[in-house]
Amino acid sequence: MSRPSPLRTLGVLAFVWGMGGGLKGALRSFDFWLALVVWLLSIGLWTTPKWTDTVISVLPNLLGFTLGGYTVFLGFGSDSFKGAITAESERDSVYLSVSSAFMLFVGVQLFALLYALVAASLYFTTPNCLLSFSVELGHAAKAGGAIGYFIFCYSIALALRAAVRIFRLSRWYNTYLARTRQTLTKSDRRSARLQRRRATRSRDPGS
Repeated sequence: MSRPSPLRTLGVLAFVWGMGGGLKGALRSFDFWLALVVWLLSIGLWTTPKWTDTVISVLPNLLGFTLGGYTVFLGFGSDSFKGAITAESERDSVYLSVSSAFMLFVGVQLFALLYALVAASLYFTTPNCLLSFSVELGHAAKAGGAIGYFIFCYSIALALRAAVRIFRLSRWYNTYLARTRQTLTKSDRRSARLQRRRATRSRDPGS
């Protein structure tokens, strides 16, 4: 098995985005439309400068929780189970599918947080030289707030995608353990039958 070529940061992000179906997959996903509904209902917030305070106060804690969950996922299951859900083709790997959901979750959260930090620094008193553009600047601030708050809503909605894939993984693990237990039970029965036959033959040397 050949080692996969090392990917740089942008390559990793592009791979993760592709694993999720790209733009077409995002537009068809439930988490995208959930984020859109929440974003529309929050119009009274992202049209004011206060939206950055919400993002900056929420995302650091959520990001830490997500990274902790990602670490737990990487240690989840036995090596044999991990081998069962991997594939030669990275695009067909269930293990990478779940991992990419977490990576996308982390990446969008981080981008939303950095966007909010930069946006918060741009809310300042308009200098005299720009007063003639105050109307345009007001529209630009609202547009920037709309974009930033949607990214924030989408980053939270992606938690649902990661949670669904973790739940699917837990169901597969349950099925794997059940089948492994059945296999071991059948093997134990065969071993018991062989032992009984050997015991019978040892008691009857003439057979």
